[in-house]
This record gives sequence, C-alpha cells and structure tokens, in this order.
Amino acid sequence: MKNYRITVDGQTFEVEVLSDPRLEKVQVRVDGETLAVRVGSTERPRPVTTAAQPAEPQADEVPSSSPAAPLSGGKHLTSPLPGTIVQVHVRPGQAVSKGDQLLVIEAMKMNNQIRAPRNGSVGEVLAQVGQQVGHGDPLLTWAD
Repeated sequence: MKNYRITVDGQTFEVEVLSDPRLEKVQVRVDGETLAVRVGSTERPRPVTTAAQPAEPQADEVPSSSPAAPLSGGKHLTSPLPGTIVQVHVRPGQAVSKGDQLLVIEAMKMNNQIRAPRNGSVGEVLAQVGQQVGHGDPLLTWAD
C-alpha cells in the first residue's frame, strides 16, 4: 500500500503499511519483518502509545477480530481495503446487528471479515463473490 522511511532515535527504518491505516490495529512490514501495531491519533489531548509485536500467521484463516468497515454517506458500507470478495453472508432485506459478519475480502492471502458497523437492515448487496474491490468501493447499501 504505502511505504515510509521513519527515523527513530537516529535509526532509520523502511516501513510498508499493509492494511488500512485508519484501523486501530494495522499490519506493517518494517525492514522485512511483519508486525501488528496499534495506531492512535496524535490529535488526542493525552499521550498516545504505539505497541509493536510480531504479527500472528493468518495465511488462510479468517481473523476473528476484524474491524467494521467504514460508512460512506450513511447509506453505503464501503470497503476498508482493496482485495477480492470471497464470501457474502448477507442478502437484501436481512436485519443485522453491530459486529455481525457481512462479507469476507481476501487481500494479500489473508481473509478479512467485514463486520456491520451498526444495527440495521441491508438494502442492496453491491459486492459479488470473485469481484475485485478497491479501498472505498461500496459493498452494500442500508435500507434504513
């Protein structure tokens, strides 16, 4: 996705961001090593800590703690990352609760669960299995 050169205490690191940087937990590759890091906003009045730890291998499994996809304009649920739709778990008219699994997107050989960011009812499912989606592409609409 994005590459950065970061210098900390005089030591320079090559950092590649592998997942959506808007998430609380982000996958990064630092000098060839993949890590999961927690990200905090610098706009908060309190100090923000960032903890890095080696990422757990998740080759073909679906992560259990995938975050909800962001909303765009209130009526659409949009893709939080580019990838391929591998599962669709909802249909038009289906009621869902916040946190329910809606779809699975494969990106970089990892399956990412897309969960409902709110309670609601599915309007139209715009994504199909096998479809390539980009970051921010609409996946479904809300009926309510």
